Amino acid sequence: MPEQQAISTGLEALKLIAAGGIGAAIIGVIGKLVVDRKLQEQKHKYDKQIEPLKSELQRKNTIHKLQFEKEFKLYEELWKALVDVRSTAIITPTVDIMPKEQALHDVYKDRYESAVDAFNKANDLFKYHRPFYHDDVSKITEELLAQCRKHIRKVAGVLGSGRSDQKLYESAEELFEKMTEAINTIEEAIKRRIGLLQEAKIVD
Repeated sequence: MPEQQAISTGLEALKLIAAGGIGAAIIGVIGKLVVDRKLQEQKHKYDKQIEPLKSELQRKNTIHKLQFEKEFKLYEELWKALVDVRSTAIITPTVDIMPKEQALHDVYKDRYESAVDAFNKANDLFKYHRPFYHDDVSKITEELLAQCRKHIRKVAGVLGSGRSDQKLYESAEELFEKMTEAINTIEEAIKRRIGLLQEAKIVD
């Protein structure tokens, strides 16, 4: 009798342990489902909050990329135009090699026409796209073109009068010095600007 009671008590104990284990497992599964659901809800909530921020960042990146491409293209075109101006605008250098088969007036007239053509192209390019240039580039370019315009007009006056003018050679030397300095300054400004654009951070 005592043996049967002990066996019965043991069986009951095992049942309780087994029941407790299954219950704990069920509670564990339910608990995991509840936690997973909460996490999913939180993730969905944060995703909704992050999405507008991601869109805004993408928009700023796109604007920055377009700005860089636009400026780079304009600087490339402006630089070529200014180099053409530099190679033609002097017209009447102090040290000059004249072709034997052409008269002085004809040589200067041909150079003058080339200078006017190069100047007009550079000036139009600068004028039509001025808002897109950085101030460091814009200011020095404007000054350079003003000096070139002044000298080209002097040459036009001399060619129109048909007389030689020593002051024209002095003007050419002065322009050469100013142009060399200006071109170097513009080159540095463009390089700095392109570097700044490449390294720029997207900020509010």
